[in-house]
Amino acid sequence: MKSSYEYILDILKNMDCKDNDYCNKNELKKEIDKFKKNDTIPVTDSKDIVAPVKGTMIPPSEISDPVFAQEVMGQTIGFVPEEETIVCPVNGKVEVLFPTNHAFGIRDAFGTVFLVHIGIDTVSLNGKGFKAFIKAGDQVKAGQKAVEIDTKKLKNAGYDLTTMLIVSEKETEDFKVNYIPYGTVEKGQKINV
Repeated sequence: MKSSYEYILDILKNMDCKDNDYCNKNELKKEIDKFKKNDTIPVTDSKDIVAPVKGTMIPPSEISDPVFAQEVMGQTIGFVPEEETIVCPVNGKVEVLFPTNHAFGIRDAFGTVFLVHIGIDTVSLNGKGFKAFIKAGDQVKAGQKAVEIDTKKLKNAGYDLTTMLIVSEKETEDFKVNYIPYGTVEKGQKINV
């Protein structure tokens, strides 16, 4: 099984950047390289995972993008957001913040990487409508403000703002998050059992 790092590098190798002014494989690769395990995070007591946004938590089968619906990048759940603020789902270190601010990954103290991907095909916006409050290398807390999105602008442009939470790198091969039942959640609410 490929790590999320290897998977994303494969995507980069096959990218066609002709139609995307922002597409710069070297810059993206630098950001992706931050997924590599090269630092340790002080161990905390908490294994809590919190909802990254207020809204409706949905199973992967209800996500319109097949890559997320089929959990190609790892165990996935979705959130249909009701507000503009996206928060960190776990305590840890920001491993990567994509230059477009539409996705970020946090490695927790136990070695698991949680990737938050805001919206479907939102990378094509080149960062328009996204404002980051974190950066790669930051130590963050679950519930801390990470990204603000201009929901009105993005919805008016026709984007699906379903936000995915993906376990893109597991602490052990058999690691799996047990989530609460799907339904309405508050931003920062504990969602694992």
